[in-house]
Amino acid sequence: MRIPSQRLRRGSLDNESMTPMIDVVFLLLIFFVVASIGQKPDALLPAVMAPGVTETDIELPPPDADQLPVTDIQIRLSQSAERQLLIELNDRRVTGAELRQRLKLLSDQDPRSRIILDVRDEVLVQQFITVYEFCQTLAFESISFAVHQPEPA
Repeated sequence: MRIPSQRLRRGSLDNESMTPMIDVVFLLLIFFVVASIGQKPDALLPAVMAPGVTETDIELPPPDADQLPVTDIQIRLSQSAERQLLIELNDRRVTGAELRQRLKLLSDQDPRSRIILDVRDEVLVQQFITVYEFCQTLAFESISFAVHQPEPA
């Protein structure tokens, strides 16, 4: 009977020893992926807070100007049937000169106010760019465009 050589045995063991390790790694990977699928994230779990009552006779100082809530200024631009530009400032129809005057007053009071431009599709690009640039020159910190959801057909 012949004893096998170490060289043949060592070459065959090197290839076979990695296969079970790779199998175990893949099984662990599959286990953790499957185990984590059905769990809710902790941040979304409901938390029941006990109702509490606190009363105090201490009067709080008025909030700082930096802590006051930022107001939204909505400007809606549309066109009439005669292709005239219609401007509404916070749901109130104004002219171009009135819009400039009121925006100037609002920027002097609080430049942190958010400007929301609601531009209808029929309005010419140059018309709303003029309003947008005027808001930028008044140094409003936030100028946004309103987006409308498409109507279901």
